Amino acid sequence: MSRTTLREALLLPTVRAVGVQNACLVAIIAAVFTGMSVFVGSFFSPANFEVLVMGFIFEAIMALGMTLVIISGGIDLSVGSVLGFSAIMTAYFFKARFPIPLTLACTFLIAAAIGAFNAWMTNTLRVHPFISTLAMMLTVRGLGLAISNGENVTSDFPSRFLFLGQGRVVGIPFPIVVFALLAVVLGILLKHHRFFQQVYFIGDNPRAAKLSGIRVERFLYFVFVLSSLLACTAGVLTAAMYDNASNSYGINSELRVITAVVLGGTDIVKGGTGTIFGTVLGIIFMSIVYNAFVMANVNPYWETIVIGSTLLVAVFLVDFFKKLEVAIR
Repeated sequence: MSRTTLREALLLPTVRAVGVQNACLVAIIAAVFTGMSVFVGSFFSPANFEVLVMGFIFEAIMALGMTLVIISGGIDLSVGSVLGFSAIMTAYFFKARFPIPLTLACTFLIAAAIGAFNAWMTNTLRVHPFISTLAMMLTVRGLGLAISNGENVTSDFPSRFLFLGQGRVVGIPFPIVVFALLAVVLGILLKHHRFFQQVYFIGDNPRAAKLSGIRVERFLYFVFVLSSLLACTAGVLTAAMYDNASNSYGINSELRVITAVVLGGTDIVKGGTGTIFGTVLGIIFMSIVYNAFVMANVNPYWETIVIGSTLLVAVFLVDFFKKLEVAIR
């Protein structure tokens, strides 16, 4: 067998399995990781790995819900505001001496209501998700500022609650465990469960999906509520990690979340395409980039430039990778 034939026999099945864009992303991640390991000695260390993952963990949790929203043909710009507002409400519920279960129940109920309102504006009022979630982003952020008077909210958080953000399971920080479990469960459901797979039909052609018997409006309620609940999860974990709540939590995080999702191959322009695995790869790439900026002492203002450029390039490359994938298959 020639070298070319052997290379095709080994590489093509892998590329077909993970997708062209994801395969390219894996190669880029490996190259950046190798380069950082060579030029920055402390990069390849357990301590830095934890810093690398924890630096993007809350955006990672929100990215799981954003993946389904974008696949369905929508977008959710309110997730960052929901994160900050959930942290603030958690602190105020504890100030009111609510027990932990009731505090969590009330906080998640508020987040679910925000997601349901986003879906209602899209389904009933026919407002584009970009506009409806942008309005909700500003409204929820404003509510947080008004309730807290723009100040940090400190509370006597119970030690059992602080475990959610500061505790460890088998030596692994609890937020990472939460993300891993959510990613595995949602990844399996999106790939194998008929209910979750409806999102691809809706994103590809909502009218045809409706004619085929799919309850599009009801499913969009589910998608937007799930996105808000995951943002709330990130907010609760943030409050537990820092032992307070602040309006600064989650600012501009929706942009980082969207960038990670689009990097993973989810089509933000047309919808109907994307996987949790691809989103995880996008998260890993973004985490390494942020960590590299910190370790290389690069001016943090360049991070925003990199995010914007990366998102723009990823959007233009989606169609190219789709055509290339069709050719390979």
